[in-house]
Amino acid sequence: MQRRDDIVPVLLGGDIAIYALGRDFHEAYGLRSVCLASAPVAAIARSAIFDVYPLDGPANDENVLAAVRDLADRDAEKTVFLMANTDAHIHLLGRIRDRLPENVVVPMPTLDIVQRVSDKAEFAEMCVRWGIRTPETVVIDLAGDGPIPPVDLPFPVVAKAAVAAEYQHLMTYEGFLKVHYIDSQVDLDALWASLRAAGFHGRFVVQKLVRGDDTNIGMFTVYMDGEGHARLFGSAQVLLEDHAPTMLGNPVAMLVTPQEDSLPAIEAMLADLGYHGFANFDTKIDPETGELLFFELNPRIGRNSFYLMAAGVNPVVTAVEDLVDGRGGDLVRTEGEALYTLVPRRLLMRYIADARLRERVTACYRAGKVANPQHYRADRGLVRSLEVWLTEMNQYRKFHRYYPQLTDSGF
Repeated sequence: MQRRDDIVPVLLGGDIAIYALGRDFHEAYGLRSVCLASAPVAAIARSAIFDVYPLDGPANDENVLAAVRDLADRDAEKTVFLMANTDAHIHLLGRIRDRLPENVVVPMPTLDIVQRVSDKAEFAEMCVRWGIRTPETVVIDLAGDGPIPPVDLPFPVVAKAAVAAEYQHLMTYEGFLKVHYIDSQVDLDALWASLRAAGFHGRFVVQKLVRGDDTNIGMFTVYMDGEGHARLFGSAQVLLEDHAPTMLGNPVAMLVTPQEDSLPAIEAMLADLGYHGFANFDTKIDPETGELLFFELNPRIGRNSFYLMAAGVNPVVTAVEDLVDGRGGDLVRTEGEALYTLVPRRLLMRYIADARLRERVTACYRAGKVANPQHYRADRGLVRSLEVWLTEMNQYRKFHRYYPQLTDSGF
């Protein structure tokens, strides 16, 4: 640990992903983080490594800007390191970035780049230009009230909003799913009608269903510096995803594995965009062809970025060296295998069918190469530890309800 007192980590949001970032800062520099949220999860509210700054009202542009300005004024001689880790919060920070105090830095690209890469339809077009493979995709524009033509794809298909930030309110308040699994054109037409009736007039992407369970899914995490070079590259194979309707697509267990082949194309595409900051890619291997397909780019470090720590790589160190210290450096990679998990071992093993993969996961447990951001010796209050245990035990109930048996599609 390199102790520092010239940085104030300010983290917008109050979920487990924010706790993991706070732990990153504490492990790297011994710093307490400030959580900007009115009702953070118990892991943060009862944490010894966080101070909670309740927002004065909802997390909108003006309230967040006022809070960050206040915190920046309190420590005017220090650098406020501001981060977020949801699509909506990243767009928010992009909108207020030009009005932030001079002593605030944000490890993310500019708003115009955020908007471009967050659009799954535009991302698919960018991938074509850089020779990066994506699933067969059809873009549907729900503007207006005219008829929507049928898609020229074999069913079943998967449908999701092109820009998640524009759709979040329908998941939160209207009960719409994050990802829709569609068996027929009739069902797809019904989805379009219900979205329009709910007032949604943005774009959706419809993609050919790529078979394979959760273990066919992968993740890449990159940090690009201001010179257009990758300074950090991590890769992992998903073992199990959350299957609750509003959380579908969020891994709860991953195996860190070296996957270097994709870095040159990723780095070239991000450099061409003028991308600076963290980027997180979702991928999947098509079991029919063996091809690695890219699904989306999230302009943030990613909800499950703690998998990097499982491999001994602290991502905030790279960002601090770049944005605070102004230092260059060699590319840092995840190496070897390690396990990142938010669920109990017995539950995880229930969903790994491949014998060789089970052996690799078991080897990580035996070697002690296992990381769960919630299990931190420096933050072990009795009540907090009990609440973390209850949260993990609740995973049994969630999976019994939403994904009781392993399927070959992950749905």
